[in-house]
Amino acid sequence: MHELDPLFDTVARYFSLLAEPTRLRILHCICHEEKSVNEIVMLSEATQTNVSRHLNLLHRAGIVARRKEGNQVYYQVADPVFINICREVCVRIAARIEEHQPLRNSFLELMPNSQRRKKEFSRA
Repeated sequence: MHELDPLFDTVARYFSLLAEPTRLRILHCICHEEKSVNEIVMLSEATQTNVSRHLNLLHRAGIVARRKEGNQVYYQVADPVFINICREVCVRIAARIEEHQPLRNSFLELMPNSQRRKKEFSRA
């Protein structure tokens, strides 16, 4: 056993959170602002059960935070580094898909202005 195996196992679990399209849609819904579970269900076009299951997983991993207000539960990103990693991967993949120019532009719009300018400059 390599001394770094426990670290690699933990990192692999962390990155596995990106391996589910529904989780990516959920994170996309809340990457800019807190939203209620009902809003996330509507925006992600997934079922309430599926959204709740994924939100719970993301919460246990420390990626999202939640708060309760009356009957509503609200979620927001708790680990902005995870969102940055997710955005970077999505932008890089979208940039490779030439026939999907609007898709690439949508991802670029998600990036903070300074990073967006750098990406647009590097494409020129």
